Amino acid sequence: MERASSAGASQGGRTGKPIDGRLRVAVVFALAMAVLAALGCCNVALAGGYGPFGDPQPVTIVGYSGSAEEPFITPDGRYLLFNSSEALPDFALQFATRVDAQQFEYQGEILGEHVNEPGSLSGTPSLDQEGNLYFISDRSYADTLSTVYTGRFSEGEVTDVHLVPGVSGELPGKVDFDVDVSPDGSTLYVSVGQFSEAGGPTSASIVSYERDGSSFVRDPHSAKLLAAVNAVGALDYAADPSPDGLELFFTAASPALGQPPAIYRATRSRLGKPFGDIERISAITGFAEAPSISSDGTTLYYHEQVGEQFEIETVTRAAGVPTITKVAPKTGPVAGETPVTITGTNLAGATSVRFGASDAIDITAGSATSITAVSPPGARGTVDVTVTTPSGTTAVSRKDHFKYVG
Repeated sequence: MERASSAGASQGGRTGKPIDGRLRVAVVFALAMAVLAALGCCNVALAGGYGPFGDPQPVTIVGYSGSAEEPFITPDGRYLLFNSSEALPDFALQFATRVDAQQFEYQGEILGEHVNEPGSLSGTPSLDQEGNLYFISDRSYADTLSTVYTGRFSEGEVTDVHLVPGVSGELPGKVDFDVDVSPDGSTLYVSVGQFSEAGGPTSASIVSYERDGSSFVRDPHSAKLLAAVNAVGALDYAADPSPDGLELFFTAASPALGQPPAIYRATRSRLGKPFGDIERISAITGFAEAPSISSDGTTLYYHEQVGEQFEIETVTRAAGVPTITKVAPKTGPVAGETPVTITGTNLAGATSVRFGASDAIDITAGSATSITAVSPPGARGTVDVTVTTPSGTTAVSRKDHFKYVG
């Protein structure tokens, strides 16, 4: 499902066997309802290339050969979920167990009734911290206009597979072709494409849905939150958020302008604010899609065309000196015990957090941009919060102030 951009890019001169997953999706769906009049890339100010990721490395899946696509690294880091287009016309969800960041052992297809159904496509797997699997399948589109499914994942098997209530393409010709869930399970990022009679999508954008009980509802602020993201290319898709929700990795392409898929990073200062400061991941070159960030924010997984098939690769974020841009809340009682969220950069792997001269009671690892620490007892007044990682300690500034009161 992931390669919406492949259709347009292949028409621009790619050779080799036909590997355009979304073209096949369009044929299976028999969609020919509308074609947008204009494709062009919307105007957006990009901040330039994002350089901290580097050292591209192939991922080895021991016991597996052939195309491996749409990688997703689970929140606990135990599994690599992916799908393959080798068993045409079926896409099948697969999984492998972690050996290290670049090596996994293939375990086979994900098992369970209604997961990989013969004659239908199953792709773009995504898992939250509670074990809820989300994926795309075309099996009921003709009747429901819906493609986003969910079920309970455990040790490679899924139960209770069903459509996600509240998520639908809404009109014939519009298809939800990618899905990704935030680690906490509260938000779905769904890629919605307008498919043409010729095959692939003529446009695509990312829409966010918020959990509402057992279903999801379209976030009324989605368009504003993702405006800059959806202005990068004619096709914007395959979004994957960091655990703290402050980074969003995604794919963008503009086939009509000769721009093949590339992977980008967008950021925001806090939840509820729009994403901006969009940069292409400089170290990822070639025909690349489907980013998935590790829970510690250090390793980015994606698939890239290599010869006539796709393989999963990684880039690793270089560890720089940590910085703090915000602490929240900024006050707490002198008795301590206040959970404080620390936002900044290069915070992954924190070895200590100090409130003034005192060590935090507890540190909860979050991501490269956010961690949580529990304040120790202190005296009335303002102290600097500092974070130490193997790369150094944050410099003191006004942004790290925490005030003891009471």
